[in-house]
Amino acid sequence: MSAENYNKIRRILFSTANKPNKGFSVAYEWMESTYCKQLDLKSYYGLMTELKFYECYKNEFYLTVAGDTGEHADFAGIFGSQPARFDVTTNINFKNFLDYEPYMGSGPIYKVALLDQGSFDVIDVLDLAFPRCNCCGGYLIPTIVLLDQNYNRHGESQWNNDQLLIDVCTGCEEYTENHRYIHSGLFSASEYYDFFGGDVDLAEKAKEQHVISAYKYFRRQHSDYLMAVGSHNYIVTMPKGGGHWAINFNFVNSAVSREMPIEIVCSHEI
Repeated sequence: MSAENYNKIRRILFSTANKPNKGFSVAYEWMESTYCKQLDLKSYYGLMTELKFYECYKNEFYLTVAGDTGEHADFAGIFGSQPARFDVTTNINFKNFLDYEPYMGSGPIYKVALLDQGSFDVIDVLDLAFPRCNCCGGYLIPTIVLLDQNYNRHGESQWNNDQLLIDVCTGCEEYTENHRYIHSGLFSASEYYDFFGGDVDLAEKAKEQHVISAYKYFRRQHSDYLMAVGSHNYIVTMPKGGGHWAINFNFVNSAVSREMPIEIVCSHEI
C-alpha cells in the first residue's frame, strides 16, 4: 500500500488511542474490523507493534508519537535521563544501520524496541548497531588503526604497514584486537603527513584525505559499522618529554562522536 494511506491509518489509530472517551480498546477494534483489510501483513504487524509498545510504555518512556519526518523513528521519549528516539520492530534483522546513520550524529539517541511477533510483548530495548562490553556495558565501536611502517630486527624497512582492526570500548576506554591487516603503501597518518615537508597546510589537508580514503577502503573491507580511524602515537605530557603511548583518532564518524573517548592509553608495541 502507499505510504500516504499507511500514514493516514496510523494517524487515525493513534488519535483514537489518545482520546479518553475511546482509547486503545477502540483503536484495536477499528484495526481488526476496518483497517486490517486495507493493510498488507507487514504493515498490519508494524502498526500493531507500535500500538502495543505505545500502550505499555508511553508513561515509562514518556512517549509521543513521531510524525512522518523520515528519521526512521516511531516515537520520541526519554530513556534513562536522556531524550531518545524509538523505532519499534518485531525483527531486528530488518534494521539497516545505513538508514539511521545520517541522523545519529545529532539530536536524541536512537533505541530499537524489539517485540515478540506473536504476543507483542517487549523483548528488549536495544542500542542501535553496536554490541555492549561484557565488563562495563559500554559500546564496542569498530575502529581501524593505521600503524607505522614495519622494520625487521636489523632496523631495515619491510616496505609495508600493519592496520589493526579493533573494538574500542566507550566505557572501559580500552580496546580488543579483532584482526591485523598488512598492506604495502598504506601509510600511517603521521608518515603521510611527513611526505609534504614543511608545507603545513598542504600536509594537513593531504593527511585528512588519506585518512578518509583509508576509512572508505576498510569500510568496504570490513563492514558499514566501521566508525573511526586511529593512529598509534607517543603523547608528550611533561615538560621534559615524559608522556605515554596511546591510540588517538584522526577520524570519527559523527554517528558515534558523542561516545568515543579522546584516546586509548596503550603500550609501545601493539
